Amino acid sequence: MKKQFLHLSILTLLTTAVFTACKKEKGESNEEEVITTMQLTLTPHDGSTPLVYKFEDADGPGGAAPSIDQIVLASSETYDVALQLLNKTVNPAEDITEEIEEEADAHRFYFEPAAGSNITISGLDKDGNGVDLGVNSTWTTGAAATGSITITLRHYPAEPPNKAAGDAVNSQKSGTDIEATFTTKIQ
Repeated sequence: MKKQFLHLSILTLLTTAVFTACKKEKGESNEEEVITTMQLTLTPHDGSTPLVYKFEDADGPGGAAPSIDQIVLASSETYDVALQLLNKTVNPAEDITEEIEEEADAHRFYFEPAAGSNITISGLDKDGNGVDLGVNSTWTTGAAATGSITITLRHYPAEPPNKAAGDAVNSQKSGTDIEATFTTKIQ
């Protein structure tokens, strides 16, 4: 009888340990995605052909330097901009954008045009709480200029995410998933 009780106790303990080890705890962060490519598709309001620009880092952080396109835009034009993030280390490439949109309340794109770049960013799409997401936005150009724009995707890991409209790009509440600085030219 004691032997059966001991076996039952050990079996119960092992079963509890296995289920506890496999269970994802509340607040546990998501696995980090591999992002090799940031692609911007800019569709001009004048009806001309959409423009596509990329940041590509085929081997991920470290290693070889990424390739980054220069963004060349027409002056005094408005563009609808769609961002797409890809993991090209797998075949077929994985579209990370879908996960960003599904977890919109935990992500946010920040757009930082350098002074004198003559690019104004507005119309960012929002998450379910009305806070900027930025997968889609509107860019308006001014007069001819050269400069740069830094685009940063931040992840808010708290459960529930505590993203707020006033959060700065360097908020301690979030971490950077990807950041790319494109040189810009308005002509």
